[in-house]
Amino acid sequence: GYSLPTPEMVEAVTTVARVEGILLDPVYTGKAMAGLFGLIRRGTLKKGEHVLFLHTGGAPALYAYQDVLLG
Repeated sequence: GYSLPTPEMVEAVTTVARVEGILLDPVYTGKAMAGLFGLIRRGTLKKGEHVLFLHTGGAPALYAYQDVLLG
């Protein structure tokens, strides 16, 4: 199912937490951020473009994924 962790989600959640101090939930917001990372990597979004990312919460879901996120 959709709630299964992916390497892209783990990278997005841990990177945003480490770099920005923002906790993303692993299921929806974490996977959306992983998608944003992918758009940047593929060149769909260019350097200097403005992007609005709406963080809708859900950080308590992190507890269910602590083994995956903390390695």
